[in-house]
Amino acid sequence: MVGDYIRRFEPERVLWINDLREITAGEIARLASAGDTGCLTGKNIALWASDPLVFAQAFVALDGKAARVLLLPGTNIRRAPDFLNHFQPDVFLVDSVPEPLSETIKCPILPWNDVPPRESYETQTSCPTQWVIPTSGTTASPKLVAHTFHSLARTAKTNPETGRHYRWGQLYDMARFAGLQVFLNSLLSGSTLILTRPAEDLEERVRSLVEHRCNAISATPTLWRKILMTPAAAHLRPRQITLGGEIVDQNILNALRSQYPGARLSHVYASTEAGAAFTVNDGKAGFPVEFLRTPPPGVQLRVNQRGYLLIRPERREQSYLSNSENMFDAEGFINTGDLVTERDGRVYFLGRANGAINVGGNKVQPEEVEAVLHALPGVRLARVYARQSSITGSLVAADVQLDPAITDLEMMKRDLTSHCSRALEEFKVPAVIRFVNEIQMKDSGKLSRQ
Repeated sequence: MVGDYIRRFEPERVLWINDLREITAGEIARLASAGDTGCLTGKNIALWASDPLVFAQAFVALDGKAARVLLLPGTNIRRAPDFLNHFQPDVFLVDSVPEPLSETIKCPILPWNDVPPRESYETQTSCPTQWVIPTSGTTASPKLVAHTFHSLARTAKTNPETGRHYRWGQLYDMARFAGLQVFLNSLLSGSTLILTRPAEDLEERVRSLVEHRCNAISATPTLWRKILMTPAAAHLRPRQITLGGEIVDQNILNALRSQYPGARLSHVYASTEAGAAFTVNDGKAGFPVEFLRTPPPGVQLRVNQRGYLLIRPERREQSYLSNSENMFDAEGFINTGDLVTERDGRVYFLGRANGAINVGGNKVQPEEVEAVLHALPGVRLARVYARQSSITGSLVAADVQLDPAITDLEMMKRDLTSHCSRALEEFKVPAVIRFVNEIQMKDSGKLSRQ
């Protein structure tokens, strides 16, 4: 449990920072052992917090007390009624009442600051808490996945002497799997975590990381591309750069290496279902084919005949909340839904199978086309999607955000088409290219594909 880790650190070590205050290991340890949340022991709790500090406090206080906790993303409360109806919580714990949804929520709503203290702490017992996380729903309807603390923290580093040298910046929503990974990795290793609000402007958040001397950041490739567009990015001094959540192509790795030559580059393969599976640290896209024969500790990897990546965790600790759907096959593997291909001694990700564009019977993975577009100088960010066609069913279309220095758009469009024609089969070349001022992300930091 989280309290067992926190008590290893000297009480004055600063573990959390936001714009208003610093929170020490001693304060967090008291949260973990306090009886103030004892009234929630053994309960099923739904947690929603727009303030990441409240989320962090509630997570530590509930771990080992609540039976189950449903973590609802603080940046998107619209799906909450659906999740709550499925989860059936005893209490909906919030930092502020989420209007106007309060009228549709049937269980009691309890503000975090109003949790009543227990009259006596003598009989307080602990229980293993199950953490329930919605999937991001990038290409399908979100599902609820139940994890144990161990399955969430399986790959977390727990060396406090190393951890004291890192100041992590939290750019993810804390209630999502990626945000939990940053949160738990920093907390269990004794690193400082700089909390920023996902709803704030990205430039402001990056400036906050600079101000608090952040030297370790985890973000999706899309979010990293947007970070590199901010003026404040030039003032970051990262020692550790981590990428995950989307396909990590060589273009973004090269861009980060160029901007931050002293940083260690890591990309993590993880999913809400499989957990954190493995990390690649060699600065190259994909992962070594040796991982299929000699996998990283704690997992086994396999590619099936249809090209899907399968992962078998060492321990089966996670499950879908619905008993009608099994996460594991007969051999204990999870089908990630990600298509991969082997080339020149490496395994490369192609994209989600259910995200392919059907062009006259030919399958096009948007991520493959995006990687080609990103390789052309002047392209800051690209999004590839399907556009309906009466002849082929769908055409490949692309929205492209350019460097503001590029003013000849007609020439740039010709260059993009020629560049794609040289690198891709004809049916994969975008038939429609639009130049846009900005390409939207999802709240998860991933490219919005809706």
